[in-house]
Formats: sequence, C-alpha cells, structure tokens
Amino acid sequence: MEFGEMKDRIAHIIRAKNLTAAEFAAQLGIQPSNISHLLSGRNNPSLEFVKKLKESFPEYNLDWIIFGTGSMTVSTPFQETRTQNGIQTVGNQKDVDNSLLLEFPTPSLTETGSESQSEAVNTSSARLKQVLFVFDDHTFEVFEPR
Repeated sequence: MEFGEMKDRIAHIIRAKNLTAAEFAAQLGIQPSNISHLLSGRNNPSLEFVKKLKESFPEYNLDWIIFGTGSMTVSTPFQETRTQNGIQTVGNQKDVDNSLLLEFPTPSLTETGSESQSEAVNTSSARLKQVLFVFDDHTFEVFEPR
C-alpha cells in the first residue's frame, strides 16, 4: 500500500486504529480542527504534533510517519521502561497487583509429555525469567519475577 504524503500516513493510522478524526485528536490532546486541516493538506504537521503522535502511538516507526521510509511499525514500541517492585514495566501500565504474580518453574521435557526420557533435560532448577504480554494494538508489557 502506498502512502505518498504524511497526511496519507496519518489517515492510515486513524483508520488502522478504527478512530474518528475527533477521537484521534482527543488521544493526541489537540483540537479536531487541527486534524481536519492536516488531512485536507491545508496545514503540515508541526514537530509538536509528530511528538504527540509518536507518544500516543509508539508502535509506528518515526521514519515511516515523517518520510514514508522503512517499515510502518517498530518491533519494540517506543515507551518508557521502568522498574517497580522488582518488575520491569513498559509504557503507561497501571500499578501491578503483586498478588497476581506467580513464580512457575519451567517444566522439564518429561513433564511436558516427551516419550523419550533419555532426551530429557534436567531443568528442575530452571525458573521463569519473564512473561511477555503482547496486545492487539502492538504494545507489550514485560513482567519479571522477583
């Protein structure tokens, strides 16, 4: 699919997110008329607009948004990563309910139904390292046990 101008790429993001122009403007914290002016070609996006767009939709590649080059999305969304209670969190994640976090040992091959015990690897000391949740909006959250 060809997206010749930046306004076309912005329109694509709006459609891909299944948003109206007004909803898109609200997510960016700008006036709906600004979106209308951008999509009509009357105005070009400002640096402030591009920054808000990237903050609101970090899964989109900045080079693609601005220049139309590279892949449309990035493999790792641009989001703040922080550690809270020994757990790495990504983006605007709310506080984690620590009662929901469980430590699961990694099962050995014999525990997963492998028929050949001679091929089993002793993983009795193996521990879960991290859990990655990937959401349909291409964002993700990483949880690491304490």
